[in-house]
Amino acid sequence: MARGTAARLPDTLKQPGELSARVRWLRDYYFAGVRRAWNNEFTCWTTATSWDVVYDETSYYIVPETYPFLQTFGSSALQASRPVALAPEFWSWSLPERRAWLVRAVMLEHVPKEVLPGDLIAGARFNVLVSRCLTKREARRRLRGVRKARRDTKRFHDHGYGNCGATPGHLVPDYPRVLRIGWKGVHDDLVRRYESADARMQRSGCGAQLRAMITAATMARDVAAAYASECGRLAARETDSARRNELSTMACQLTHVPWEPARTFWEAVQSLWLTHMLVMSDENYPGPGVSFGRIDQYLYPYWKASMAQGMDRALGKEILSCFWIHANTAYDAMIQMGGNQGITSAFGQLVTLAGMGVGGKDMTNDLTYAILEVIDELSPILEPKPNIRLHRGSPEELLDVITDMVGSSQGSPFLLNFDERSMAGMMREAREAGCERLIHAGNVHEYAPVGCLENTMTGNDRSGTVDVNLNLLKAVELALADGGDLVPALDALSGAAYRSRRVGPRTGDPTTFGSWERFWDAYAEQTRFIVERSVALYEQTESLRARYAPTPYLSCLVGGCAEKGLDITQGGAELGFVTIEGVTFATTVDSLLAIKHIVFDAGKATMADLVQALRDNWEGHPSLQAWARFRVPKYGCDDREADEMAARVMALWTRETWKHRTKSTGRRFRPGMLSWNYWVADGHIMAASADGRPRGRFLSNAICPSSGADVFGPTANVNSVGAALGGHAGGEGDWNGYVNLLPNGASHTMTLNPSLVRDPERREKFKAFLRGYCRNGGTCLQINMVDADMLRDAQKHPENYRNLLVRITGYNAYFTAIGRELQDELIARLSHGGC
Repeated sequence: MARGTAARLPDTLKQPGELSARVRWLRDYYFAGVRRAWNNEFTCWTTATSWDVVYDETSYYIVPETYPFLQTFGSSALQASRPVALAPEFWSWSLPERRAWLVRAVMLEHVPKEVLPGDLIAGARFNVLVSRCLTKREARRRLRGVRKARRDTKRFHDHGYGNCGATPGHLVPDYPRVLRIGWKGVHDDLVRRYESADARMQRSGCGAQLRAMITAATMARDVAAAYASECGRLAARETDSARRNELSTMACQLTHVPWEPARTFWEAVQSLWLTHMLVMSDENYPGPGVSFGRIDQYLYPYWKASMAQGMDRALGKEILSCFWIHANTAYDAMIQMGGNQGITSAFGQLVTLAGMGVGGKDMTNDLTYAILEVIDELSPILEPKPNIRLHRGSPEELLDVITDMVGSSQGSPFLLNFDERSMAGMMREAREAGCERLIHAGNVHEYAPVGCLENTMTGNDRSGTVDVNLNLLKAVELALADGGDLVPALDALSGAAYRSRRVGPRTGDPTTFGSWERFWDAYAEQTRFIVERSVALYEQTESLRARYAPTPYLSCLVGGCAEKGLDITQGGAELGFVTIEGVTFATTVDSLLAIKHIVFDAGKATMADLVQALRDNWEGHPSLQAWARFRVPKYGCDDREADEMAARVMALWTRETWKHRTKSTGRRFRPGMLSWNYWVADGHIMAASADGRPRGRFLSNAICPSSGADVFGPTANVNSVGAALGGHAGGEGDWNGYVNLLPNGASHTMTLNPSLVRDPERREKFKAFLRGYCRNGGTCLQINMVDADMLRDAQKHPENYRNLLVRITGYNAYFTAIGRELQDELIARLSHGGC
């Protein structure tokens, strides 16, 4: 392209729909980014002690990219902090009480209360970093634990095991309860529990926790009152009568909700937003998978009643649109980082739509469609991202709407969840964990995804859905090296090699193995080891969080915490799990298939030859590498042998996962499969693999086949995924014949060309494909409906594609804001038409 010639904006790039003037202004203002006069970036608040901690680095241990900056983040947050005048008795209180008081004081007395022009929802400033409220002794003890956890987590990652750390969010709070009884009902219940307890209990840690929760339960009421005053002030000076009436209505509503039960749809959405945003303030981490759950179900009675009382449907959609824009301001936490206001991926404030109800009844309703209209009209925009629950009885109208939207959305906003397989996983969880009283046939339909796609129960479940990310391929490497590394591990910061030492169990010199089963036994032993090692490492940050990071406000919204007198960080939730997310599944399966065929079945090379080729990064072994890449069965092709290997690998590592609990909180480990972006970055850490992949090339993504392996099309791809999860067992199975070994869910991303939905005939075929997925596929599906040429042009001319959204692995991201390697991986996916 000649210099000075403007690139043509492609006609197929998704653009916002017909928006009201109010919503158009708010959306455009949000996307003005750093040019805005107002933003919701982090403000920092300190107790002004010399030992204070404001930034909690342990929340970010699952993000290896942050490791070089953790010290800087901690120091700069403290330097940017403003002191808060403390109550005289502050340091005599327990840690949960100190924390509840300080967060409430910051949100009520220090954070500005602002309402943007035309906005119908109040609640705009919530990104805060508030002191951890530690005494000097607590800070000193915590620091010792943090230093060890930081060192061990980094070493774990540098050796290719994965990463882990106790991460906030990733749950669905009991928002419907607040709408039903208001925060006053929550507060009164806590007071009754505390006052009915004996003196010994009141003096205990449980009593202190209840007092902290009682304090926290007043925060939403008082913040709402402050916003009511601001709305009243703005109304008094407003010259436009329509806007003045809106502001007066908002002021009246905010004196009622969220303290009292919601009465109208507008009040319900206002109550929901204020309650939700303060969860993010309490956790001091912007929106990490704090999801809304089945929003079209619990808001529908208010929608229906307000419509019957004369609410215009257009007003209802404007209220929802304002709610959507508010959720996106979570990204303002990083607004000064550049790019798309610091946006690189979605924070995972999921809403769940449609799906089954009691007895398998479809629950799609008018609010479902209104929300889908809002999403389509606002797109491209990230938050809250919808998860559409499909099942074999989903209505034709819903499939038509989804097909229309998927065909034009370029990866946003959809994650399609499939009820039968997902509920089978939740029922398996109930059986494995012995919690059938809490998850059973009568309520399993109330599950909802959080974060990206991770299935949980709602209102009483803390399942830690991205806390442990385990590289399953590492067990193959350990088996090939008798418990050691195939190649020296490098310190990611210095580039220096770690001292070589055997870490895993001695499973024997693989060159002496006389059979495939002997190698499998070694691999199985190393898989047990890497699961145990990840569990032990996770305990370090879990115990730190349990002791030093209470979140009493959030605990008010999670069933079990008040009953036990325990914070959610201490294991207070009725359902407590930690998910081990399996990473590099297909690379692991394909590598095992390659070892079996090359060494034991076809005899194309000895084990010594294969191990040497891997140590040499395949250099000098082109024939052997070609055999591994092109002549060995691959997962994702609906190949019986490959799918049986996949099922065997899945059964092994998930069985090992269920064996463990955390020591500090008693939470059970459970399996899931979500790779985030690790399959790209960790390709540089892992040695070459037996499937023909050289070091540096990206690994496989979640439950997807390896890129380029699924050469027999989407249906074969889907069939392999379903088989790996357990298939369909007729009348048996975990739920109505379905089997699912991954209760947390499994990310499955497919990249398809838009031509697949370009005419009515093909659209019908696509709908049939979705129905087939319900029967034979996985728990969820993300679709990138983009053209490879568009993505290549976006690399050349990013200024023309600022709002181009794509699916990565359960989350969406702006294509121009992700790294070049990840961009190339997405183009490679589309170029061969696979996952």
